[in-house]
Formats: sequence, C-alpha cells, structure tokens
Amino acid sequence: MPDNNAKVEPRYGDKLQHMLSLVHPWYCVLCQQPARQAMDLCAACADDLPLLQQQCQRCAEPLSVVAAMCGRCQQRPPAFDRVFAAYLYAAPLQGMITAFKYQRQQVMGRVLAESTGRHIADAIHAGDLDTPQALLPVPLHRWRLLRRGFNQSWLIAMDWQRTLRQHAIDIPVQAAVLQRRRRTRPQAGLDLAARRRNLRDAFSLHATVPEHVCLVDDVMTSGSTVETCARLLKQAGCKRVDVWVLARASRTV
Repeated sequence: MPDNNAKVEPRYGDKLQHMLSLVHPWYCVLCQQPARQAMDLCAACADDLPLLQQQCQRCAEPLSVVAAMCGRCQQRPPAFDRVFAAYLYAAPLQGMITAFKYQRQQVMGRVLAESTGRHIADAIHAGDLDTPQALLPVPLHRWRLLRRGFNQSWLIAMDWQRTLRQHAIDIPVQAAVLQRRRRTRPQAGLDLAARRRNLRDAFSLHATVPEHVCLVDDVMTSGSTVETCARLLKQAGCKRVDVWVLARASRTV
C-alpha cells in the first residue's frame, strides 16, 4: 500500500530551474521585484494581465454580451477557422507589446509568449483546442525585417514551440511556407477597406502546406492580415487554418 506521507522527490527539471535561479535570479520586467516563477514576471503582475473573457468563438472579438459568434462572423464567415487569444489588448499588456516590437525589448515578447503558451497547452490538454500540424509565423517584408531587426511573429512561434514541448506538445515551426512578396503600408491607422486593399497580393506560398496549420501573430485587430493569409492557404488545399495571437484587440482600436 503506498505511503501517502512519503516525501516526493522534486523532478530533475525543477532541480535545474532552482539551480539556475541561484545563478540568475528572476526579476519581473514590469515591477522589477523578484519573480518566484521561472519567468521574468511576478505572480502579481501576471494576475494584472487582462484575460480575454467573453468573445466570439470564431474570431475571438471581445463581446459585451454572451453570444456564440459576433455579427460579422455570422454574416461573413472568415477564411480562418478559429482564433485563440489568451489576453485582451489593453494595459499593461499593450505597453509590453509596444516595447517588444518597437523598442527591441524582446524579453517582453518572450514573457508574453511563455504565459500565453501555458494557456494554449492547458486548452489543448483539456480538449478545447485542436493541435495543428505546423505553426506558420506571419512574415514581414524583407525591408521591414531589416529595419526592425527581427520578425516578432517568428520569435513568438519559437517561444511557443519551446513552451509547448515542456507540456509534451510538439508542433514544428515552418517559417518558409509564407512569404511577404510586396512591401505594404503599416496597417495601423487604416480602416478595414484600406487594410484589405493594402494586403492585396502581398503574400505568396513557397512550400506544400499541411492540412491543418496555425498562423502566428502578435495582435489581431481587424483580422485582415490573417484573413488574407488564410484565404491563400485554403486555396492551396489547406483544410483548416487556426490563428493564435498574444492578444486580441477590438476592431474599433
């Protein structure tokens, strides 16, 4: 008969994390206080991140009332099949993403990706989220990539791959499938019609796509970018296209 009072030995990974924390202590990127969990975010600041609550079950649009789908998805179903976003695009997360993309503070993106990755793993293990065959980062045009120095979507996808592997979920990142062949204006500040015109013929495929893929991006607002990519993937024979993002913004942002 097992002894329920027997001492449980810590796992090797837990011992390693403890040893690493002695050499390199974890400090919260928001409040600069010691962080007890194995990431640069303390428990109090993690609780302050705005979780996405009521949402459209198709596009994850924040809703003020309980509904299965928003009016736009009911009237005009998008090319993608489902959006998963753990957080609402609001403070303090909004400032973290700005620092990540435009101030080159990649630690902000890593912290958010690790936190979101845990939500994704929980949803997959609970059966609430299907596991795609590949993660496809939304690409940047080469000139914007040179200017920024990195593609934030690729960094997020790699962080998610690493975090999910820690939860026994292995999804490859296929960054070469989608490419941005035309330089476009920044989407911020454009209305929906202008965003769609801006993205016309902006992407191309350069490899065979699996039947079920997941587009990766940092924030979804109008959905024009992922809609354009999803339509292209479906035309190439992809049967299911999901979208995972760090945060979901209202279309009015």
